[in-house]
Amino acid sequence: VDHYLKENEHYHMPKKASAPIKNDYKSEIDITSELCLIEAAYFLSLIEVLRWIVELGRCDLSVELSMLSSYLTLPHVGHL
Repeated sequence: VDHYLKENEHYHMPKKASAPIKNDYKSEIDITSELCLIEAAYFLSLIEVLRWIVELGRCDLSVELSMLSSYLTLPHVGHL
């Protein structure tokens, strides 16, 4: 993930967030463009990392992870 972020400077990991997803975010009505293959692979890697984090004990992230996992077949820019 760090390597990808260094190559693509327009994406960044926030230093601190109050919640995993904004309270008013509606992923099912996202109208942003579809991700290219490289970005879709990055999205998949983020989902895999989140699954691992949930398995290690961060059960509070399971709802958000489940919601984002449902968009693995056709992720959009807004899902990142």
